[in-house]
Amino acid sequence: MITCTNTIKITLGVITISLLLLSGCSPNAESDSETVLATVRSETLTLDDALEQIPEVALRDDTLRAVESFKEQWIYSKITVNEARRLQLHLDRSFRERVERLEQQLLEDMLVEYVLAENSDELAISRDEAQNYFQVHRDKFVLDEKYLRFRHLTTNTRTEIDNARRDLMNGISWQDVVSTYSVNPVLQLRESKQFWPYSMALDDIPVLNRYLGVIGITEISPILFHNGQYHFVQLMEERAEGDPPDFEWLIPQIREWLKLEKSQRITNTYKRNLYLQAESNNDIQRLSKENTESALKNYTRTSESN
Repeated sequence: MITCTNTIKITLGVITISLLLLSGCSPNAESDSETVLATVRSETLTLDDALEQIPEVALRDDTLRAVESFKEQWIYSKITVNEARRLQLHLDRSFRERVERLEQQLLEDMLVEYVLAENSDELAISRDEAQNYFQVHRDKFVLDEKYLRFRHLTTNTRTEIDNARRDLMNGISWQDVVSTYSVNPVLQLRESKQFWPYSMALDDIPVLNRYLGVIGITEISPILFHNGQYHFVQLMEERAEGDPPDFEWLIPQIREWLKLEKSQRITNTYKRNLYLQAESNNDIQRLSKENTESALKNYTRTSESN
């Protein structure tokens, strides 16, 4: 992993591509979205309602399974809520107190969102800002393990993997080799442009991971048959533990840090101004520290005597 002294830690992740789940091209798109998936008494769940509430990652993995799971959860929830209302639990004092606390927290959160939305221009972090931050703190960023950039090719047949290895050794471009032989050319081409921590590099295929630890730069590993497919790897670059990471790796993380710092500064300033305004309007009355201490002692004595 990449670490920065003074507890700064960076985890490189693979950026996932958003998936468009529905399109409005079909003339039945609108009516399909209003399809009723379930009804509990007078309440209904439509397909549109479900798709709006289900996390995108769940929809991307298996849309039908995610919708079916959400539908069942919705039915159980409505049945449970109806039973609680039948028992008149919503009239209980503790219920009202919890609702008030939740309402206060929600209002605080929404105010912060409102303030940040009003100051969205200030929250934009330019590449120059991120680069300046990196330059100032460059000596604090180090790799805490070896990082590798490598090529990984997977084919369905032994003939394909042999041909791919031969073409690569004969000077055919990696892009052409991947496009011709790979079972997933887009993914394997994209991943070959990234640096990976050695501990995470093909950790689902341990033999290939071990090959990456022993082969030299540009060397191609032996061919491996794994899970019904053929594989090889070619090591392209290596960054040693303790080396500074490439600035390009850090841009997203640095931008997030700076955005968080700005967000906290803006919201804290806003809340402080509210506080000062309330004080000037004499809206705040507070018990003194001494009287608070006295009240606590009296409360403790009363509790102990009971």
